[in-house]
Amino acid sequence: MTLQTNSTIPLVGAPERNHSLTRSRGLRAGSIVAYSALGFILAWSRLTGLGQSYWHDEIVTVVNFVRTGPREILFGNYMTNNHELFSLLAWATSSVVGESEIAVRLGSVIPFIVGVVAVTAWLHVRIGVLAALLFLFFSTLSPQLLDLSRQARGYGVAFLAMSALVVAAAEADRSRRSWAVATFCAAGVAGTWTLPIFGIAFFATGGVLLANPLLRRKMLIGLAAATMAIVAWYVPHADGLLQGSEQRFGDPIPWWGIATAPIDQLLLPAFVGVDGTTLATTLGRIAIVVAASMLLLSSPLLREARTALLLGSGAVATLVVVWMTRLYLLPRFVTFLLVPVLIFLASGTAHVLAGSGTRRLRVRLAVALAALVLVPVVFASTAAQVTRLPREAYSDAAVVIQDQTSPTPPVFAHNMRPGDLAFYLKAPVRAPRASNLASRVCRDQRDVVLVVQPYRVRPIRVPCLRRSGVRHYRLRQYSRGGKIDVWFIPPRS
Repeated sequence: MTLQTNSTIPLVGAPERNHSLTRSRGLRAGSIVAYSALGFILAWSRLTGLGQSYWHDEIVTVVNFVRTGPREILFGNYMTNNHELFSLLAWATSSVVGESEIAVRLGSVIPFIVGVVAVTAWLHVRIGVLAALLFLFFSTLSPQLLDLSRQARGYGVAFLAMSALVVAAAEADRSRRSWAVATFCAAGVAGTWTLPIFGIAFFATGGVLLANPLLRRKMLIGLAAATMAIVAWYVPHADGLLQGSEQRFGDPIPWWGIATAPIDQLLLPAFVGVDGTTLATTLGRIAIVVAASMLLLSSPLLREARTALLLGSGAVATLVVVWMTRLYLLPRFVTFLLVPVLIFLASGTAHVLAGSGTRRLRVRLAVALAALVLVPVVFASTAAQVTRLPREAYSDAAVVIQDQTSPTPPVFAHNMRPGDLAFYLKAPVRAPRASNLASRVCRDQRDVVLVVQPYRVRPIRVPCLRRSGVRHYRLRQYSRGGKIDVWFIPPRS
């Protein structure tokens, strides 16, 4: 049964909209409690501990773009690290309230929360309470989204843009209202101004809407205006965009991987950890791919071809382009595609739970119940660290050095990015080659400081760390090596 509208897109309704459930006072009260609990977790997990140290990508954003302002953001040398619309918003915020980790990060946190709430509300009205609650559940408790939405980067803005794009696309196709078309195009522009790859999803979904003859004229006008806005924005960076497409972060999607890409490039990284980490064992990956496929394919939204195209074409087109062009991909680059994928997952899981009494759904019911148990367990362990610890403890290291010494002695660093420590230390940091580091540190006739972050650097042996009078501080972080060690080394007596 479908909602009776004048739309060419028959949004699924009655099976998920359990009328007896919504009329029941007890179940209505239960849904209010569930919404309140998940809403509290969403807000708490995103707003707690935002004053922690920046990590490398955030430092690059702040130093190269937020502090330099619109001229550098829009017309300077292009870097893939520059999520331009976010950088502009962060610059504007810092100009008004001053620069701080909290102020800059709120430019990602608040859009993310708004995006989650918008899709949840839309699902509540159009699909049903259970699907809406499950979308809120999955988007709130994803460890990867927890990590990325708190960063001073453009991921929260892109998530909001994709949320608005999906909702507006469905409403435009359903009602043919001009506001929905305008919102769809504005969301596409905002998302593409933040992440250029967002444009693939935008124009793919726009192509589906163009197939609706009742929308064609409005969509042509809207897409033409959006195209001009995007081209004008990126014209100064045309060469940089081409060079950025050749970056080597991540891996190409293998030739056989496109069939499972929505799961192993999106869902799998979203729920097994931060930093795009995935399960090491092939067996574990296969198990999650199979289980997630069972829930995704249970979505009633996939039964209607146009509904599936409208909601899923952006994600599919983006992954196909990345696969065909052999672009290198890290899962975090395309986390905005989780919006439609989580809609399918939530509606599929809701359908399985609502039809749990039927024999044919028993296996899928077991999978759904396992997901409802395992997802919070993984999230709890991640949130306990993310809300209390920095991603990289450079600020903490600088505070330790400044508190323990005055004036600051020579500081030697053995890590990937010595400049990140210098950002907080506001003093030069020396980074000799690993083969020379021990001799430089141990032969110095002054008090020296050695900072070591064991992440993608060669282990070194420093004999003078056993010298009498050496002081050692270990600073914990939740990613990129898990720690930073600070050693205060007196001169040889």
